[in-house]
This record gives sequence, C-alpha cells and structure tokens, in this order.
Amino acid sequence: MIVALPDLKLHLRVDPADTEEDSIIAAFGRAAELQVRNWIGRPIYASAVDLPAPGAPGYDRYQIVADEAITVAVKMLAERMYEDRGGEGGTSDDAVPPVTVRALLSGYRVFHPVPEPQVGTP
Repeated sequence: MIVALPDLKLHLRVDPADTEEDSIIAAFGRAAELQVRNWIGRPIYASAVDLPAPGAPGYDRYQIVADEAITVAVKMLAERMYEDRGGEGGTSDDAVPPVTVRALLSGYRVFHPVPEPQVGTP
C-alpha cells in the first residue's frame, strides 16, 4: 500500500490503539489507491525500491513513486469512503474523484500512452 494503515488512521482521526476497524480502513485505503491509479492511468509505487526494472515483469514506462500529492489524494479518497460508507452522497463528484483530488493529481495523468519503440526500427 502507498499509505500505511497507521497513516490512514491518523488522517481519519482514529485512535491507533483501536483495531476494530483496521480491516475496513485498509480496504478503503486500497480502494482509494486503485481509484488514483486508474484516474492517472499509471502504476504507482510506495518507494523506488518497489519499482520494477525495465524489462522485468510488471514494468511500465509510466510507473512512478508516490509523492506527497499522491499520498494526500489517497488519504482524501479513503476519508471520503470512510465517512460516507453508504456510497453516493448525491453529488456529481460521486462518479469521479472530487475537484480537490483531481487538482492534486492532474499533473500525473497519462492520456495517450505512446507504444514502446520496437528494437531494430527507426
């Protein structure tokens, strides 16, 4: 996970000693991370040591390491899921990341990935 459970709990103002909702909070964190990953269109890793090397399974030329903007976006989405567990709140932002999250992530989006060049072609 990009954002560790203790960091999510701190963001959600949940007592670190209270473990009753840990699995729910972790699930919201993973779902938020997936939403961010899908919205920006590229793999995100927690640290540089997690990045697959070129040619290795899972390598993607657009892969990145999460910085503060990405981790804040994940926390904000997880908070939204945690606070509104019933789903839709009835606003147009329910179908996409909220405006603030989109603003944080807009510079990371990949719209039209260019195919990898073939070896031996100009």
